[in-house]
Amino acid sequence: MSITLPIPSLEGITTERLVFRHPVLEDHVWWMEYMNNAEAIRFMPFTLGSEADCEAFIQRSIDRIARDGSCLNVITDRATGKPVGMVGLLTQEVDGIAELEIGYHLLPSAWGQGYATEAAKVCLAFAREHQLAPSVISLIDPANGKSQALAKRNGMHFHKMGMHRGESVMVFRAAP
Repeated sequence: MSITLPIPSLEGITTERLVFRHPVLEDHVWWMEYMNNAEAIRFMPFTLGSEADCEAFIQRSIDRIARDGSCLNVITDRATGKPVGMVGLLTQEVDGIAELEIGYHLLPSAWGQGYATEAAKVCLAFAREHQLAPSVISLIDPANGKSQALAKRNGMHFHKMGMHRGESVMVFRAAP
Protein backbone atom coordinates (compact mmCIF):
# COMPACT_ATOMS: atom_id res chain seq x y z
CA MET A 1 0.00 0.00 0.00
CA SER A 2 1.26 3.46 -0.81
CA ILE A 3 0.21 6.93 0.30
CA THR A 4 -3.38 7.82 -0.61
CA LEU A 5 -3.36 11.11 -2.52
CA PRO A 6 -4.46 13.79 -2.37
CA ILE A 7 -4.11 14.12 1.40
CA PRO A 8 -7.47 15.37 2.73
CA SER A 9 -7.37 18.80 4.32
CA LEU A 10 -6.92 19.24 8.06
CA GLU A 11 -8.26 22.80 7.70
CA GLY A 12 -10.99 23.50 10.24
CA ILE A 13 -10.12 20.62 12.55
CA THR A 14 -10.17 21.68 16.18
CA THR A 15 -8.89 20.29 19.46
CA GLU A 16 -9.59 21.50 22.96
CA ARG A 17 -7.08 24.33 22.44
CA LEU A 18 -6.20 24.47 18.73
CA VAL A 19 -7.62 25.20 15.29
CA PHE A 20 -5.94 24.02 12.05
CA ARG A 21 -5.99 26.18 8.91
CA HIS A 22 -4.08 26.37 5.65
CA PRO A 23 -1.19 28.83 5.52
CA VAL A 24 -1.30 32.06 3.51
CA LEU A 25 1.63 34.24 2.46
CA GLU A 26 0.66 36.89 5.01
CA ASP A 27 1.61 34.38 7.73
CA HIS A 28 5.24 35.38 7.17
CA VAL A 29 4.63 38.38 9.48
CA TRP A 30 4.14 36.29 12.63
CA TRP A 31 6.33 33.38 11.42
CA MET A 32 9.38 35.66 11.58
CA GLU A 33 9.45 34.94 15.34
CA TYR A 34 10.51 31.41 14.35
CA MET A 35 12.99 32.62 11.72
CA ASN A 36 14.55 35.11 14.16
CA ASN A 37 15.33 32.44 16.76
CA ALA A 38 18.64 30.60 16.34
CA GLU A 39 17.48 27.69 18.53
CA ALA A 40 14.25 27.26 16.52
CA ILE A 41 15.97 27.06 13.14
CA ARG A 42 19.15 25.23 14.15
CA PHE A 43 17.97 21.99 12.52
CA MET A 44 16.59 23.73 9.45
CA PRO A 45 18.37 25.02 6.32
CA PHE A 46 17.48 28.65 7.04
CA THR A 47 19.45 31.85 7.54
CA LEU A 48 18.68 33.54 10.84
CA GLY A 49 16.29 36.44 10.31
CA SER A 50 15.84 35.81 6.59
CA GLU A 51 12.49 37.12 5.37
CA ALA A 52 13.14 35.39 2.02
CA ASP A 53 13.58 32.01 3.77
CA CYS A 54 10.44 32.71 5.81
CA GLU A 55 8.34 33.45 2.75
CA ALA A 56 9.80 30.47 0.85
CA PHE A 57 8.95 28.15 3.79
CA ILE A 58 5.32 29.26 3.74
CA GLN A 59 5.11 29.23 -0.07
CA ARG A 60 6.44 25.67 -0.10
CA SER A 61 3.57 24.55 2.13
CA ILE A 62 1.04 26.39 -0.04
CA ASP A 63 2.52 24.74 -3.15
CA ARG A 64 2.23 21.30 -1.51
CA ILE A 65 -1.54 21.77 -1.11
CA ALA A 66 -1.96 22.15 -4.86
CA ARG A 67 0.45 19.30 -5.63
CA ASP A 68 -0.77 16.53 -3.29
CA GLY A 69 -2.91 18.01 -0.51
CA SER A 70 -0.19 17.80 2.13
CA CYS A 71 1.01 20.86 4.04
CA LEU A 72 2.12 22.36 7.29
CA ASN A 73 -1.06 23.89 8.65
CA VAL A 74 -1.11 26.99 10.78
CA ILE A 75 -2.28 26.03 14.26
CA THR A 76 -3.88 28.78 16.28
CA ASP A 77 -4.84 28.98 19.91
CA ARG A 78 -8.66 28.78 20.08
CA ALA A 79 -8.86 31.10 23.10
CA THR A 80 -6.73 33.92 21.67
CA GLY A 81 -6.81 33.33 17.91
CA LYS A 82 -3.01 33.72 17.90
CA PRO A 83 -0.94 31.41 15.72
CA VAL A 84 1.39 29.14 17.71
CA GLY A 85 3.03 27.10 14.97
CA MET A 86 2.82 25.04 11.82
CA VAL A 87 1.99 21.33 11.98
CA GLY A 88 0.72 18.87 9.42
CA LEU A 89 0.99 15.82 7.23
CA LEU A 90 3.65 15.99 4.52
CA THR A 91 4.61 13.68 1.71
CA GLN A 92 8.35 13.06 1.89
CA GLU A 93 10.92 10.85 0.22
CA VAL A 94 13.18 8.86 2.53
CA ASP A 95 15.75 6.44 1.09
CA GLY A 96 13.93 6.74 -2.25
CA ILE A 97 10.56 5.68 -0.76
CA ALA A 98 7.45 7.87 -0.48
CA GLU A 99 6.44 8.34 3.17
CA LEU A 100 3.81 10.32 5.04
CA GLU A 101 5.36 12.52 7.72
CA ILE A 102 3.97 14.41 10.67
CA GLY A 103 5.94 17.65 10.62
CA TYR A 104 5.88 20.20 13.41
CA HIS A 105 7.42 23.62 14.03
CA LEU A 106 6.32 25.86 16.89
CA LEU A 107 7.00 29.48 17.68
CA PRO A 108 9.50 29.76 20.53
CA SER A 109 6.88 31.64 22.58
CA ALA A 110 4.67 28.50 22.36
CA TRP A 111 7.30 25.95 23.42
CA GLY A 112 6.67 23.80 26.46
CA GLN A 113 2.89 24.20 26.48
CA GLY A 114 1.94 20.89 24.83
CA TYR A 115 0.71 22.43 21.57
CA ALA A 116 3.01 20.35 19.36
CA THR A 117 2.01 17.09 21.05
CA GLU A 118 -1.68 17.98 20.83
CA ALA A 119 -1.43 18.83 17.12
CA ALA A 120 0.81 15.85 16.26
CA LYS A 121 -1.67 13.44 17.89
CA VAL A 122 -4.43 14.93 15.74
CA CYS A 123 -2.33 14.36 12.62
CA LEU A 124 -1.64 10.73 13.52
CA ALA A 125 -5.31 10.05 14.30
CA PHE A 126 -6.35 11.76 11.05
CA ALA A 127 -3.90 9.67 8.98
CA ARG A 128 -5.19 6.48 10.62
CA GLU A 129 -8.86 7.43 10.30
CA HIS A 130 -8.46 8.17 6.58
CA GLN A 131 -6.07 5.22 6.01
CA LEU A 132 -3.63 7.52 4.23
CA ALA A 133 -0.52 5.32 4.49
CA PRO A 134 0.64 1.98 5.88
CA SER A 135 2.48 3.92 8.59
CA VAL A 136 3.37 7.50 9.48
CA ILE A 137 6.83 8.89 10.22
CA SER A 138 8.57 11.90 11.69
CA LEU A 139 12.00 12.88 10.34
CA ILE A 140 14.24 14.17 13.10
CA ASP A 141 17.81 15.44 13.32
CA PRO A 142 19.81 13.14 15.63
CA ALA A 143 20.71 16.13 17.84
CA ASN A 144 17.07 17.25 18.25
CA GLY A 145 16.10 15.63 21.54
CA LYS A 146 12.91 17.68 21.93
CA SER A 147 11.48 16.42 18.63
CA GLN A 148 12.48 12.86 19.49
CA ALA A 149 10.61 13.15 22.80
CA LEU A 150 7.56 14.56 20.99
CA ALA A 151 7.57 11.66 18.52
CA LYS A 152 7.64 9.20 21.42
CA ARG A 153 4.74 11.01 23.13
CA ASN A 154 2.89 10.57 19.84
CA GLY A 155 3.31 6.77 20.02
CA MET A 156 6.19 6.61 17.57
CA HIS A 157 9.37 4.62 17.95
CA PHE A 158 12.82 4.98 16.41
CA HIS A 159 12.76 2.87 13.26
CA LYS A 160 16.06 3.60 11.49
CA MET A 161 18.52 6.17 10.23
CA GLY A 162 17.55 7.33 6.76
CA MET A 163 18.50 9.80 4.05
CA HIS A 164 16.24 12.75 3.32
CA ARG A 165 17.32 15.55 0.95
CA GLY A 166 20.92 14.41 1.28
CA GLU A 167 20.88 14.53 5.10
CA SER A 168 21.06 11.66 7.56
CA VAL A 169 17.92 11.72 9.72
CA MET A 170 16.29 9.61 12.40
CA VAL A 171 13.07 8.04 11.16
CA PHE A 172 10.47 7.62 13.89
CA ARG A 173 7.49 5.51 12.86
CA ALA A 174 3.97 4.80 14.07
CA ALA A 175 2.04 1.80 12.81
CA PRO A 176 -1.37 2.35 11.21
